[in-house]
Amino acid sequence: MGPKHWVSWFAMSIAYLLSFLPWSAQQGIGKYLGRFLHLLAKRRRHICDVNLQICYPTMTSKERQVLTKSHFESMGIGTIETFSSWFQPQSRFQSRITFEGQDVVDKVLAEGRGCILISGHFSPLDICGSQMPRFMDVHPIYKLQTNPVMNWVMERQRKAIFSKTIERTNMREVLKSLKQNKAVWYAVDQDYGRKNSVFAPFYGRQAATIAHIGRIAKMTNAPVVLYDYGRTKTGYYLKLTEVENYPSSDDVENATRINELMQSVIETKKEQYFWSHRRFKTQEIAGSPSPYDK
Repeated sequence: MGPKHWVSWFAMSIAYLLSFLPWSAQQGIGKYLGRFLHLLAKRRRHICDVNLQICYPTMTSKERQVLTKSHFESMGIGTIETFSSWFQPQSRFQSRITFEGQDVVDKVLAEGRGCILISGHFSPLDICGSQMPRFMDVHPIYKLQTNPVMNWVMERQRKAIFSKTIERTNMREVLKSLKQNKAVWYAVDQDYGRKNSVFAPFYGRQAATIAHIGRIAKMTNAPVVLYDYGRTKTGYYLKLTEVENYPSSDDVENATRINELMQSVIETKKEQYFWSHRRFKTQEIAGSPSPYDK
């Protein structure tokens, strides 16, 4: 509550007020917020363009520019959606949710070993994630935020929605949740550094990919379920699909499978993906220059 955090609390107040706007108004404001950020965030624009050059080498400069702008618009909308997920009752959005996969939930949990949900980072992450407890008891893995005000608000919201959240380094709680036949949710498409990763192809480029999904699945025999979600013109969809014949005994093979699954869900909604994150920041050969260095 000290003075150094007053700006953050003021920002949270604005976020709180925006969360009360009608859904269509939030979508429009979010789009313009994204366009504004597109103009200001030069570094993020560069990261996005580099990622698109790597992942879509045949895409023209003009096509990359169009997709980059659409990406920022989607991220702006996602920001407003996050505010709604923090400050509004989840029942407000139920009519806009389409869910596919109750048969998958019933099947994997009937085995009594819990399950591991895997997903990517897309702009409607928070609004879609907040709806998952309607269909299964999900324990999301999260990373602490550097801003203590945002971290407090985020944790408060998640504790109100989820029966349990797990800080990403707390493996003991992950295993405990699986033993209790709960779903543990990992977002598996970001670069967490050399120590926690193996290198596997992502859109044809070697990328640091977390290795412990396959290891946990092998250790616990917990089934792995792909969680696909996204924004539509009228709301959101959530879809669960069991990953068959996983894991193998090889970490790189498992990571390659994970990346292939991520590519399959990205292709249906490219603009919603987090292209402005440095997916390729860790190089396969230590000391090699980052592709994001100008």
